[in-house]
Amino acid sequence: MTTTAVIQPRVRRPRVSLWSLRLVLLLHAGLVVAQPILAGYFLSGDVDAMNAHGPIGSTLWMVSMIQFVAAACYWLAGGGRVWPMLLTVVLFFAEFVQLTFGYLQNFAVHVPLGTAIVVTVVWMTIWSFRPAARRSRKDPTR
Repeated sequence: MTTTAVIQPRVRRPRVSLWSLRLVLLLHAGLVVAQPILAGYFLSGDVDAMNAHGPIGSTLWMVSMIQFVAAACYWLAGGGRVWPMLLTVVLFFAEFVQLTFGYLQNFAVHVPLGTAIVVTVVWMTIWSFRPAARRSRKDPTR
């Protein structure tokens, strides 16, 4: 009686690239969550809160460019999924539109778009720490 061992091909899982993406997402989420808090302080009478709200808003789209690089590494080098990179492209444009409408003081667009951006970035950050983010796109068990 002979037994043959089935050799499973080694599935490449994202490790360093996932941690890079996680770190950028944590930064992005922290800055994005600070925005409605600072806006709330401003609306409650703390005029100085706008001194932080404006510059943070002006840099968020640049943070999404860094996130794009991390998401591209996660996809290409790490063997992860492509959708974080594609969603980051959408976030980049959304944050740029958000910045524009904020400076134009068009709050009918600025507030709901800001809410969508906060929800998306926080959701992506939570997802990045879940087991699904560690699975390779070639993993047969996904």
